[in-house]
Amino acid sequence: MNITIRPEYLRMPRAALLRAIQRETGLRVRTLLAAPLANPKLAKNLKLRILSFPLHLAPAKLGAPANKPKATVCPGATPGCIAACLHTAGNPAYMKGKAQARRARTLLFWQRKDLFFALLMLEVRAAAAKARRRRMRAAFRLNATSDLQYERYLINGRPLIAGIFARLTFYDYTKIARRQTPDNYHLIYSLAETARSMREARAELAAGRNVAAVFAGRRLPAEYLGAPVIDGDEHDYIPADPAGVVRGLKAKGAARGDESGFAVAV
Repeated sequence: MNITIRPEYLRMPRAALLRAIQRETGLRVRTLLAAPLANPKLAKNLKLRILSFPLHLAPAKLGAPANKPKATVCPGATPGCIAACLHTAGNPAYMKGKAQARRARTLLFWQRKDLFFALLMLEVRAAAAKARRRRMRAAFRLNATSDLQYERYLINGRPLIAGIFARLTFYDYTKIARRQTPDNYHLIYSLAETARSMREARAELAAGRNVAAVFAGRRLPAEYLGAPVIDGDEHDYIPADPAGVVRGLKAKGAARGDESGFAVAV
C-alpha cells in the first residue's frame, strides 16, 4: 500500500505536526512510540544494550472508526488471543488513560494514514538518534498490541522498512503465517488456540523459524512441539534468539485466567 505524504508534513517539527493532527482530525495524539522503559518487558533489552521502542494501538476492533466498525489492526486474531491480549497487562490505575491514547492513535491510522506515518517516521528517527547518543542500538516493535503488515507499506513510493529505514531493526510477534519480510524486520509466529494455528506453528518450526507460545502455570516446559523452549521473559529482543525454538512466555494480564486453550497447560 502506497501512502502519499505531502512534503510540508515531512518537514514539520514534531510540535507543529501534532498541532496539525489535532487541527485536521480532532484527535489528541501526544506520541506514537512509547519510551523503552515504559514497558517492563522491553526494558529488559537494556541488558543487551538495546533501546526498544514499542507502538501500542487499540487491538483487534477496539480502535475501529464509527463508519468502519469491523476494521481491525489484528487480522489474524482469535477469540483466545483477543481475550488474553497484553492490552490488559500493566497497572490497572493507568489503563483508562492508556486505552484512550491507543484508541486515538488507531483512529489516526484509519482516518489519516499520511499523518500517522509522517509522525511515525519523525519519531523513529528521533529514537534512533537517542540510541546513538547513548551508544546503544535502537529496535522498534511497531505491533506491540496489533498485527499490521508494515513490510507492505510504501511512503511516497518507497518501502518504509526495507527502504527508508533499511539500517534500523524492527521485530514483531505475528499470527499471520508465512509473511515475507526484509532482513531488518524479524518476526516470530505467535501460537493461538486453534487447530489451524497449531498446524501453522508446526510448519514454522519445520522451516527453521521460531514460534512463541504462552504457557499457563509458573514453569515453562523444557520442550514443546518437538522444539526446545527458551524463556521469552528474559528479554523481548527476538532477533537474538537461536533458530528453531519455542519462545515460552508466562501468562500475564487476562491470560492468567484463560480457559480457551490460548495459554497452553503443560
